[in-house]
Amino acid sequence: MPNEKEGNKRTPDPQPIAWVFCLLIIGATFFADLQIPLGVACAITYILAVLIASFLQPVWAMPIVVLVCSFLTIIGIFYSPQPLVVPLWKVFTNRGLALFAMWTIAILLYHRNTLLARREEALTRIQLLEGLLPICAECKKIRDQADTWHRLETYLAAHSSVMFTHGICPECEKQVMEDIKREQLVQ
Repeated sequence: MPNEKEGNKRTPDPQPIAWVFCLLIIGATFFADLQIPLGVACAITYILAVLIASFLQPVWAMPIVVLVCSFLTIIGIFYSPQPLVVPLWKVFTNRGLALFAMWTIAILLYHRNTLLARREEALTRIQLLEGLLPICAECKKIRDQADTWHRLETYLAAHSSVMFTHGICPECEKQVMEDIKREQLVQ
């Protein structure tokens, strides 16, 4: 059995570390880009920052990182040393491919994160209706965790996205019709 000191230890939040790595990669890539002559595809390392940014909170972190990396990639065209032998079209091709890769990865990761969020939401909904429900054998009301009894329709509507419409099954219709006929005969 772990002692109380071990039980009180909290795991450190990985967000600040991820932010630091992301910013270090952006800074190091930009510095390298300013030192290396045009034509060398060093702007492609911005993709690492985009990948790390996909795990950052808040949600707007990744689009901001992609915009900053794109801006720095374009700035690097003007402030990097001129190439010695590489034609200018290769410089723009490298930069264009780096921008394309960054934005493609950002869009795919955004889509992935959206799907993961939807999945978590669906699992949460499923867990609401999972397990045993205490139900009255006579009136079919359901008891919640606060020991309050609710009609089946009310409980399910409150704990799921179920909407009810009411109808009558053939057996109940037959029973109701018999009850109405009995009442008419008594009167």
